[in-house]
Amino acid sequence: MAGPRTTVRNLNRTREKILAAALAEFSARGFAGARVDAIARRARVNKRMLYYCFGAKQDLYREILRRKIAERAEFIESTPDDFAGALAHIYLAGGTDIDFVRLMEWEAIDSGGRKCIAEAERRALFEKAVDRLRVLQREGSIPRGVNLTQLFISMLSLALFPLVMPQVIRLIHGMEPTDPRFMRQRANFLRWLGDRLGKTPETVPIRSRRRRNPTTPSHTAVRRGRSFKRPGQLA
Repeated sequence: MAGPRTTVRNLNRTREKILAAALAEFSARGFAGARVDAIARRARVNKRMLYYCFGAKQDLYREILRRKIAERAEFIESTPDDFAGALAHIYLAGGTDIDFVRLMEWEAIDSGGRKCIAEAERRALFEKAVDRLRVLQREGSIPRGVNLTQLFISMLSLALFPLVMPQVIRLIHGMEPTDPRFMRQRANFLRWLGDRLGKTPETVPIRSRRRRNPTTPSHTAVRRGRSFKRPGQLA
């Protein structure tokens, strides 16, 4: 006869099977299209056991989101201290999770502007991510004056687009966005891009800054005895 510990282990194992099956079903059909009996079949359990472990379908969906939010909270905590590393980190943490990206796509289609499940928890997660960028800005890794909310939205766009539009990636690149070679190239590119976007004006060479100022006489012009004049300046 099974003891209490064995029973607990078996129940935990069943819960994990149900969660894995539910994630696959929700990502394939969305919350509205997913069926409890289909999830039970995927998990190879009866519906009664599913209801015993999680209750209603919405409770099961909420548990999946809770776990995904917890994973991403850990990713935010481990964000590198430089912008280039942070940009690649967001891609590797979220832009490679195809099930979760599909889940969010279905939610965008099905929600119709209604309040999302676990909306407060997700909003808090995004605020935490922007706060992390604020720290990087104070430390000089992100230029001053940048709108951090818009920057975070853009970072998500760069990270998630390949999985959101895999057919476009195939047409442009010839690879699937889940191909390890593409993922490696993408992460390297984002580091390269982040390194350049993260440069503050103080790091731009003086020669480059002079070249951008149309009112500053060039050395060649001075040597030739000519100078530039501001608008309205008398000859």
